[in-house]
Amino acid sequence: MTAVRAITCPQCGGALEVRAAGFSVNLACLHCGSLLDVSRPEVALIEAHDTAAARFRLKPGMRGALFDVEWEVVGALRRSEGSYRWAEFLLFNPYAGYRWLILSEGEWQFGTMLLDLPQGDDDTVTWRGKRYARHEEPGTVRITAVLGEFYWRIRKGDEVASAVFERGGIVLSREGGGGEVNWTELVEIDVDTVEQAFGLSAPKPRRRAAAQPFAPFAATERRENDIPMMFAIALGALFVLLLAMVLIAGPVDSASGSVNAPYAVTREGMKIGTISVRRPHQFVKVKASAEQLTNTWVDLDYSLVDRATGQSIDGYGIVEQYSGTDSDGSWTEGSRSDTTVFGQVPRGTYDLYVDAAAHGWPSDPTAAELGWYSLPTTITVAVRAETGAIPWGNWWTAAFLLFLFPSLALWRQMRKEREW
Repeated sequence: MTAVRAITCPQCGGALEVRAAGFSVNLACLHCGSLLDVSRPEVALIEAHDTAAARFRLKPGMRGALFDVEWEVVGALRRSEGSYRWAEFLLFNPYAGYRWLILSEGEWQFGTMLLDLPQGDDDTVTWRGKRYARHEEPGTVRITAVLGEFYWRIRKGDEVASAVFERGGIVLSREGGGGEVNWTELVEIDVDTVEQAFGLSAPKPRRRAAAQPFAPFAATERRENDIPMMFAIALGALFVLLLAMVLIAGPVDSASGSVNAPYAVTREGMKIGTISVRRPHQFVKVKASAEQLTNTWVDLDYSLVDRATGQSIDGYGIVEQYSGTDSDGSWTEGSRSDTTVFGQVPRGTYDLYVDAAAHGWPSDPTAAELGWYSLPTTITVAVRAETGAIPWGNWWTAAFLLFLFPSLALWRQMRKEREW
């Protein structure tokens, strides 16, 4: 290998080494991420940063033998096309020049820059007497992180137009930007080979592809990373489910009234009204609300009584509101409204009855207090019963289950990126 040139980062003062001295133009500081010009004897600051440099699976300075040549990692990039991301590592040997190692979804490819350029158009090209067809639509690739040194001027945010052509297991990658077009031949390389060469202990990929196109530049080809599509499908399914629930909920019938709940005793059998369930089964929602609550709660026992059979379906509700002060200041708790849902009520005509009792906090008011003009002797609670209710609890459960898999896939992808 060439002699290493020792330099100091003018931004953070960290010690650095230029491993391909005389070849490298730019260097991204390993300590602070600042971009430096190392093409001249005096190091110049191009772009200052004060955040920790990105972490990569291979670090500048690591060495490994591939294809009977000892390579040294001198630079690393993280790139993206849309939501797809991958890592690229620039290898250097003073006698063999530069090569690329690409890590995408746990699999590796080895890239060699081409001097004898392919000829053709945007659909097909010919290289060394063989025809290569374009794979997927061209895209725009963006650099999202830079580390180490490079033989051209590079920075985070740079973009190039990319296209991929393939024939069997050989992939030709074309990148164009800044008036230049570069071609790279990409071949698959076994994971074990890379791990042994660089002393890695990375987890094995989930699967192997017999003839894998270059995933980074053909990002739309094998996106196990179809996470946006997964979320879109989950959202669509959730919308369809909501529409189905609305249709199944059926026609709406309602009845409303009010009850006066006395303190400390239960007033029983107060009729609110009559509703009709017109489907074989429907959900019935009973909503209660009270405006006069202050450090008070009202227990509400509901009974839906079938006029034909006399059978009762019972439920419970509560409206409550509390307030006070403590060492943290004033506080309030409770809700002046409450909703109770009766599930799968059979077809029929029902009378809604309510038993109600009010209670004071921390204790029920005395008879003397009830006589005081500012404290009512009863609490008025408005009650409304309605058929055709939607069981939102079921809908939220479905939402959780539908978004669970894409969320896990997103978490797994982010975890992989940190490992890379």
